[in-house]
Amino acid sequence: MAAGPVELFVPVLALVISLGSIGAVAARAQQAAVPQPPVELTAEQDHRRLMDLLGIRSIRRGPSGNPQAPDAANFDESKANPYPTLPDPLVFKDGTPVKTADAWRQKRRAEIVEDFDREIYGRLPAQTPGVKWEVVSTTEEMNGDVPIVTRKLVGHVDNSMYSQITVDIDLTLSTPAKAKSPVPVMMEFGFAWPGGRTPPGLPPPPPGPTWQQQVLAKGWGYAILIPTSVQADNGAGLTRGIIGLVNKGQPRKVDDWGALRAWAWGASRALDYLETDNAVDAKQVGIEGLSRYGKAALVTMAYDQRFAIGFIGSSGEGGAKLHRRNFGEQVENVAGSGEYHWVAGNFIKYAGPLNAGDLPVDSHELIALCAPRPLFVSVGSQQVEGGWVDAKGMFLAAVGAGPVYTLLGKKDLGTTDFPPMETALVDGDVAFRQHSGGHTTLPNWPTFLSWAGRFITGPAVDRAAATQSAVALTFDDLPSHGPLPPGVTRVEIAKSIIESLRRHQAPPVYGFINAKAVAEKPEDLDVLKEWRAAGLPLGNHAYSHMDLHANTVQGFEQDVSGNESTLQSLMGDQDWHWFRYPYLREGDTAEKHQSVLAFLEDRRYKVAQVTLSFDDYAYNDPYARCATKGDTAAVEWLRQSFLNRASESVTRGQEAARLLFGRDIKHVMLLHIGAFQTVMLSPLLDLLKRRGFTLVTLGEAQSDAAYAVAPELTADWNGTLLDQLMRARQLRLPPGESVFEKLSAMCR
Repeated sequence: MAAGPVELFVPVLALVISLGSIGAVAARAQQAAVPQPPVELTAEQDHRRLMDLLGIRSIRRGPSGNPQAPDAANFDESKANPYPTLPDPLVFKDGTPVKTADAWRQKRRAEIVEDFDREIYGRLPAQTPGVKWEVVSTTEEMNGDVPIVTRKLVGHVDNSMYSQITVDIDLTLSTPAKAKSPVPVMMEFGFAWPGGRTPPGLPPPPPGPTWQQQVLAKGWGYAILIPTSVQADNGAGLTRGIIGLVNKGQPRKVDDWGALRAWAWGASRALDYLETDNAVDAKQVGIEGLSRYGKAALVTMAYDQRFAIGFIGSSGEGGAKLHRRNFGEQVENVAGSGEYHWVAGNFIKYAGPLNAGDLPVDSHELIALCAPRPLFVSVGSQQVEGGWVDAKGMFLAAVGAGPVYTLLGKKDLGTTDFPPMETALVDGDVAFRQHSGGHTTLPNWPTFLSWAGRFITGPAVDRAAATQSAVALTFDDLPSHGPLPPGVTRVEIAKSIIESLRRHQAPPVYGFINAKAVAEKPEDLDVLKEWRAAGLPLGNHAYSHMDLHANTVQGFEQDVSGNESTLQSLMGDQDWHWFRYPYLREGDTAEKHQSVLAFLEDRRYKVAQVTLSFDDYAYNDPYARCATKGDTAAVEWLRQSFLNRASESVTRGQEAARLLFGRDIKHVMLLHIGAFQTVMLSPLLDLLKRRGFTLVTLGEAQSDAAYAVAPELTADWNGTLLDQLMRARQLRLPPGESVFEKLSAMCR
């Protein structure tokens, strides 16, 4: 029987329905294949969401950083320690002590990491996407007087898991162009602000070399990582960046990682790249950061043990500052909606209902996680930077990490007493220094680099390829200085020094005279005549070697003038208008300093500056005593000490020059015309030759632009030019060893 119209319609309708269902499924599948965009939440909305997950209705508000505000933070030390007991890093969770380094490494360290992961910084995902590094550009350029190679890099994070978010890590690497082998690198978390503006709260850099130039002066390289290219620095950005990418655009769980862990992850990926770059010694890469990036640098050191050294600047709460200190910024500030994105959501509960005393760990244990690697904690003054970051709280955390460093065979801070301003605690593997400046690490870079040189070793300097150093020798206190050993005359001393200069082909060397010595002992005029007969020039050192700081301006000017007739008679028509301040004291007050400078300028004098001085004069007295006694062992000790001090002076002078000018300069060395100089001048000149120095005239040395820089001091123009400039710019090198006490006691 033939099918009727109704019978035909039913299967056709079924087919249409079936095809429609397939199309709907396909449409839904296609829709599912396109990821949904990231969830959009304000920081306040996301913060409230986390509080709801934690079952918290409200939290305590953090104190204000404004000392005048009604809710101002505490800056009273007597109220700073409501929680006198810190968690012990060397006690297991079950209460038993950690007695061995292996026990720390194998179990206790992991316990502490778990607490930081869960309660403070958040857990890193079990799997994070790979990063493919692209060298965008390579440029040969100059930084100061150092030729460098700079690579601009982008780390493309694999976003195949969630294509709605792209993360490109911004990294710049600069290394010395003439390095013959891989170099250490300091990596900085860098601020990236539009138009190169200074970030709010950060002072403009002072004059002098940048931290990059100081690093290059040691033969190291530097890298700058922009953390916000990894993860935004706000709560609204938590569904984007690397955190949002891994979470596929969804908000965080309460124990997910925050921005500090994310920035540290970015630094680790940058180190992955550095391990592939032949210009870099990847086993000697350090990490540095300031403020919030100081926190990130400390977290990086704690979690990635490949980083060799850390320089942690003004990191405060959430960084090196003890959470259990009621001073400056508090747990409640970081737990609030303005800063919570740095940490895990779980941290919010310690602003209510819990408090800092309920935290299972504290910041001393974060520093302990860096052990046994060296760590330098830096901070500015409370008066200039403010007490918000709590200098003492960071110092106490460094102290609290000491037992772990000691257990691992390293040296702690060496004290539990908070040090005076600008006192560097640099004898151990944990270091601390509070500088007198503001919210910056720059004043502490010289101290850090000097300390870091104990642990990080750059490549040997290729002297043939390096710019040759230059020094002008000068001699003070002609015609006589110090006592005479038996059988030695002043004229013989002069002849010996002149002969050593001739053998080493020195250019004309200035001798600075005190004519009073000739008036008191006329036969010493023969010393000055010998000097002139050798073609060596003379300059003014004041008639009686008068100390400007202990005398009036008028008296000092008369003393300078009293030398001129002797100079005129000996120098004839040759220029003798170089002046060397006795004791290198140029005025203890601004009035004295400026008055004498004007006087010298009126009389056409040029000031003969000094950059290298090692108190060579102090060896003449003990040498005379030891020579009289025939103590050859003591004389040999004097010889070695003299050369050691000279070498140290050269090193410190070059380091200071590089800190101040970003380069070495032409130097002027101060020596004295004494008996021991006859023994030591030739060995000294050999030492300078080995150190790569050529001998130049005083005029040639002071043609260097460095000598046109005037120290901006308010008082006490005292010491070498480099000493004065370092004081004026609040820079310091670690003090050298003093030998005066031993010299004074020898051969008595």
